[in-house]
Amino acid sequence: MVSRPLAIAGVLTLLVAGGVGFALADTGTVAPSTNSTVSVNADATVERAPDRATVTVAAVGRGETAEAARNNLSGDADAITSALEAEGADVTSSRFQIRPEYEESREGREQVGYVAIHTVEAETSNVSTAGKLIDAAVDAGADRVEGVRYSLSEETRQDAREEALTTAMDNARTDAEVVAAAEDRAVGDAVTVQTSDHGRPVVYAEAMASDAGGRTNIQPGDVTVDASVSVTYELE
Repeated sequence: MVSRPLAIAGVLTLLVAGGVGFALADTGTVAPSTNSTVSVNADATVERAPDRATVTVAAVGRGETAEAARNNLSGDADAITSALEAEGADVTSSRFQIRPEYEESREGREQVGYVAIHTVEAETSNVSTAGKLIDAAVDAGADRVEGVRYSLSEETRQDAREEALTTAMDNARTDAEVVAAAEDRAVGDAVTVQTSDHGRPVVYAEAMASDAGGRTNIQPGDVTVDASVSVTYELE
């Protein structure tokens, strides 16, 4: 798997420790103190191809009563589950709900019946089969695709995060050295380090297409993992 670290320059701030920084002597020259620091914020982004796919489909039924809506479901959840498992997916969730259905008009809001929705969610590590999972579920009676999301396994996500943090730390020291050199100083040891992540490493399928045989094809994009660091260095 190829990763592409994208370095983002940080924001630089010169901090003074103990209230003492660069002092002007009587001669007008700058006398560096021994306890001044420089603080740097830096970011980095790493991209990975997703290695987990989650498909969510639903069977829907409508009727004048709750019972009729349930009986009119387009497919049986057990059949949908079996079809997904036959394609190698793990069914992680099965939810059923019945709720009133309303229609808006100029006269107001009027209940026109009930809608029953049986949602099934399945996950696979073979991301290329997401389209097959959708087709299998539809063939088994699902008439609605709630969505497809791609993500990273915990091992892959952690590996990407470590790479992003390493790159961010390299960027932080580089930026600190630039600031220090402008004041004829050198960067010493890191005094404090804080890290943070941005968002969740998940990407949703934006479009689906059918091939000549009417089968569903999905091309997922890469998943990004971001990391930020705030580092304070001693100045020598």
